[in-house]
Amino acid sequence: MSENTAYSSESRVPLKIQSSVYGIGLFCTSVYYMMVVTVPVFVASLGLSYLWAGIILGCRPVLSLFFSIHAGALMDRIGGRRVMIFFGTVGVIAPLLYPVAPRMDWIWLLLISQMLAGMADSMGWLGAQTLIGQHMKGQTKYTGRLSAIIRVGHVIAPIMVGIAWDRWGDWAAFGLMSIWNSGFLICALILPRSHGVDVNGEDGKQKTRIGENKVSWRDILPNPSDYISAFKLLAIPAVAATVMIGTMPHVGNYVQSTFYVVWLGQSGITGTLIGFLIAIFSISAACGSLLMPRLARKFSPYWLFLIVVWVSIMMICVTPLVGADLVTSTLFSFLSPLNSFQEFVEITTLVVVFFAFGIVLALRAIFHGIQQPLVISLILATTKSDEQGKAIGLRATANRITSIGTPIAMGAIADWLGLEYAFYTIALVATIMILLMSWYIVQHPEINHSSINN
Repeated sequence: MSENTAYSSESRVPLKIQSSVYGIGLFCTSVYYMMVVTVPVFVASLGLSYLWAGIILGCRPVLSLFFSIHAGALMDRIGGRRVMIFFGTVGVIAPLLYPVAPRMDWIWLLLISQMLAGMADSMGWLGAQTLIGQHMKGQTKYTGRLSAIIRVGHVIAPIMVGIAWDRWGDWAAFGLMSIWNSGFLICALILPRSHGVDVNGEDGKQKTRIGENKVSWRDILPNPSDYISAFKLLAIPAVAATVMIGTMPHVGNYVQSTFYVVWLGQSGITGTLIGFLIAIFSISAACGSLLMPRLARKFSPYWLFLIVVWVSIMMICVTPLVGADLVTSTLFSFLSPLNSFQEFVEITTLVVVFFAFGIVLALRAIFHGIQQPLVISLILATTKSDEQGKAIGLRATANRITSIGTPIAMGAIADWLGLEYAFYTIALVATIMILLMSWYIVQHPEINHSSINN
């Protein structure tokens, strides 16, 4: 079948294109979860304050904040393939800079490594979402499948990097991330040179495919008009609601990827066990992603979105209660007759606490898995095909603001009130924000008339 065919159903989308798009999403997002296992522990080992740790961990989305809209516009204009090749290359190089920074006492290099790595994986995910719109019409069966398939990497990769970290150290762990990201680059290279936005011909019926044209420096440099047209999309209440609510999952994500891992380390959970926890999260999230199309048909997508986002944030913010001293002291009291077997008591306590963390994280993941493909489908359903890259870039820009602010604010609160109360403060702020967003939806009832393509 010709690549110049406009794809309208699953059977007409070549397997090569599906595999490439799913592969980009799998590899680039897996590296994020690999870094969740190692980077917070790596930064904590440097002996910095919580605030400085929060700054380093929070700077990861900085470049994405400024370039998400531009990257999305570039994919609309010149196609996703060349944009993905560039960011795939960055993703291969960036992890190798981490182990160099502390050995040279170059904190600035660690900041640059974080920003480059964050830009590579977030732009890869942005690209996968845009390609779903360009090649697969943004149908929920494809977005749900993408969200489910990427979990395979999320299960395998964190365990591998956790073992590498525990056994061979930082060079092995970060080197593994670089090798893994080469899969992202390979998938980008095998994408077709044309992309799937349908364009009406002069007769109003003819459809053509947009291919890769010559690219000038003017195309590559950020264009202010792209940013203006992207922000104008916020005038559409459904887009504004999706962008606003879509920022909230990143509150939970960046708590989980930063100080949650620090808390696990302080609770005696090793890198390998942290990798297994991330794998548990990924498996559970895949189940949630596969549930999404059915739930979206039964419930209003925006109210469903609000509820699952709020629950997923709350489940990560109860972390201190799971590993609190009260829990461990109760276990020690229960096992007191076995105090002569001290090692057995310690191991049993660790196993019980690990499983408690795993159960709570699995519950959070199911709700997180529901919202992830839902937000992609909503943003694609509320924008025109030639604006989908900018719309997803706009959402990514808003997400980056939340992603940068959450670790820095949490680090400052942790230095002030302690790490435990930082979790509770984030829960309170998130609840207030969800209530405000609910009020916005009530004030704009037309939002609930937006439908998604199943």
